[in-house]
Amino acid sequence: ATFVHAQQPPQYSQFIFNNFLINPAVGGTNDYIDLKLGYRTQWVGFGAQPVTYLFSIHSPVYFGNREPGKLEDRNHHSLGGYVTKDDTGPIGKLNFYGSYSYHIRLDYSLHCSFGFFAGAKQYSLDTEGLTTPNGTEFLPSISTITPDAAVGFWIYSKKYFGGVAVHQLVPLELDGTSNILAMHYFFTGGYVIKLRKIESKLIPSAHVKLGWLTPVQTDLMVKFDYQNILWAALAYRKTDAIIGIVGFNVRNAFQLGYAFDFTTSKLRNYSSNTHEIIISYKFKPRKRMRDTKCPDWG
Repeated sequence: ATFVHAQQPPQYSQFIFNNFLINPAVGGTNDYIDLKLGYRTQWVGFGAQPVTYLFSIHSPVYFGNREPGKLEDRNHHSLGGYVTKDDTGPIGKLNFYGSYSYHIRLDYSLHCSFGFFAGAKQYSLDTEGLTTPNGTEFLPSISTITPDAAVGFWIYSKKYFGGVAVHQLVPLELDGTSNILAMHYFFTGGYVIKLRKIESKLIPSAHVKLGWLTPVQTDLMVKFDYQNILWAALAYRKTDAIIGIVGFNVRNAFQLGYAFDFTTSKLRNYSSNTHEIIISYKFKPRKRMRDTKCPDWG
């Protein structure tokens, strides 16, 4: 027997379309209610491969009398939350969180925000049907719930965006196991290059993930957005995968994105590739969303 260290939070290929799950300060960046549904199946063909489901919602909110002017012209609050279900064979994790963030206007086009998640994780291990080579019996199935929290900082303008988030701030041991919720750090950044002749955008970005005991993992991506209607992206995850992403936008309200991860690690010898779908709906979008100081990177 030996100890193994691994990343505990779920992994997403379409991080640029789903930054809210990574950083709570992203919530309420634009003036609409943002709803997302997602599904990811990793290493298809591998026995008991990871499968992740997600639902998220966030929106700017106004306490007291609403100030005049557009969202980007003033400071504002945001509320939201998300639920994810992450299964890997007999191991299941259900996460549910609420979020709050506060957005501050620094100058005409630059903003920053601070936010946090607060919620709980349910960890379960279903030992029914599990066997060992020497016939040793497993302990009874486990199901435990522990509180959890995360914090984040985000800075954004029409031209660039970036931030840092820290997850699993409550280092509690999961009852019935020797697993401890270790802190994980996420760094994200990108730049928006406008292609004025074709009314499109090119957005290079990077996402860095590291845990207390796990190696650094870096995703590099370049996204091409054609007139806010169609997009395609190419990404590289160090020592793991090459990722292709395509998607479309209907009336600046409904979005669908699909990612295909071509595995480049040694796992390629034992499994197929990874698929991820994210569906997004912007409730009651407004025309001014296209001209906001807070660009819709996803």
